[in-house]
Amino acid sequence: MNEQEGASDESQAWAAVSAELRQLFERAPGLAVVLHGPDHVFQYANPGYLRLMGWRDLEGKPLREAIPELEGQGFFELLDEVYRTGKPFEGREIPIQLPQDGDGPLEVGYFDFVYQPIVDRWGKVVGIFAQGSDITDRVRAERELRASEARFAGIFNQVTVGIAQTDLTGRFVLVNDRQCEILGRTREELLGLTMQAVTHPQDLPANEAEFRRLAATGEPFVIEKRYVRGDGSVVWVRNNVSAQRGPDGQAQYITAVVVDITAAKLAEMRQQLLMNELNHRVKNTLATVQSLAAQAARAEDPRSGHAAFLDRLMALSRAHDVLTREHWAGAELAAAAAAALAPFGGEDPESFSLQGPRVRLAPQEALALSMALHELATNAVKYGALSVPGGRVSISWEVGADDEDPDRPGRLTLMWREDGGPAVEPPTRQGFGSRLMRGLAQELAGTAMADWRPEGLVWRIDGRLTGEARTGDVLLSQLSS
Repeated sequence: MNEQEGASDESQAWAAVSAELRQLFERAPGLAVVLHGPDHVFQYANPGYLRLMGWRDLEGKPLREAIPELEGQGFFELLDEVYRTGKPFEGREIPIQLPQDGDGPLEVGYFDFVYQPIVDRWGKVVGIFAQGSDITDRVRAERELRASEARFAGIFNQVTVGIAQTDLTGRFVLVNDRQCEILGRTREELLGLTMQAVTHPQDLPANEAEFRRLAATGEPFVIEKRYVRGDGSVVWVRNNVSAQRGPDGQAQYITAVVVDITAAKLAEMRQQLLMNELNHRVKNTLATVQSLAAQAARAEDPRSGHAAFLDRLMALSRAHDVLTREHWAGAELAAAAAAALAPFGGEDPESFSLQGPRVRLAPQEALALSMALHELATNAVKYGALSVPGGRVSISWEVGADDEDPDRPGRLTLMWREDGGPAVEPPTRQGFGSRLMRGLAQELAGTAMADWRPEGLVWRIDGRLTGEARTGDVLLSQLSS
């Protein structure tokens, strides 16, 4: 066979192939193109491809001439490679900058193309068959879905409240970062647990009842409860719980929006504690005032009784002032003593001396000490060292080892000593001051002892430290009744 006959046969074969392909793809919903020769001359383009290209007249024209807009997008080079090597090419999500002529072309489209070389009977590549699908809508929908999921994930994990989703048995199926923080557990740990496993046992019955009702009726609920964190600590939360329904209208999942209310709960409990404490203190104060009034009523001289009553009320008020500055958490012994002695010239170093380590008293101990020192100072002004020039009062205290734990400071000894006054004689009867001193000893869980020495009265109080206090740099316990 000569070359001319071979070319004729090739032409006939190509024409036959083209005719068959035309019939096959004329009504195909996708894109179909037949390109001939190394110049990629359009031999056939089905209606789908023509519509995409704006119904251009393509047949018989080389690709580069018919659609010059594709220049620079890599398609010419790709077709050249397929024609030269005879190897097919399959591409997914190929972006194409489409021409803007015609009715409906897109600015950017995405296509799924297969380029299949067409060979003659001698195996020579004579053309390319391109078949594809416009997947622009699918790609855009997938990208929008991924973007939506990314936005949801960002919101889901960055909100300041916990979000937890469980199945109808209570098993966690979805938790955000904040929920992990609230529960002190990793996401992997929580997805292996149930709502019941992390709820405080005391709060579980009420929670389970609401959970079952929600699963059955779909009616949401709000509950305040405690979670048990991974380290065993407890956190208070407020859960807004609702059900997610399936197409059949039945609840499929339970979702809780979780707010950490631990700080608010602690503040609420602290407020209630303060109210109870205030009620207790008011009752104690009224009892103290009643006792002072009763003592004044028993005075032989109503005027002096009234004056003593007012003085004692002022002493009580000054003690309250000291405690108020400390928010009633307690008071330094030195500060309470200084306030009690201020009306008697307690700031005068010629008359008073206060010496001892730093010791913090509980509120009731501070009140008892203030009233006792007021009575001692009043007695000293009337009959003791402060009744004459040159008289002096020294108050000192020290701490000792605890009886039960020798390595821990736990004892307090306080001394009131008068010098330079008139000769002292023991009283013939116990007065109100003596009762106050005994009351102070009881508050300190200790004893009180009076020594009526001729050179001046000496009072000694021994008590035990059982609460929070400080002495120098050593942490002690506060005096407790």
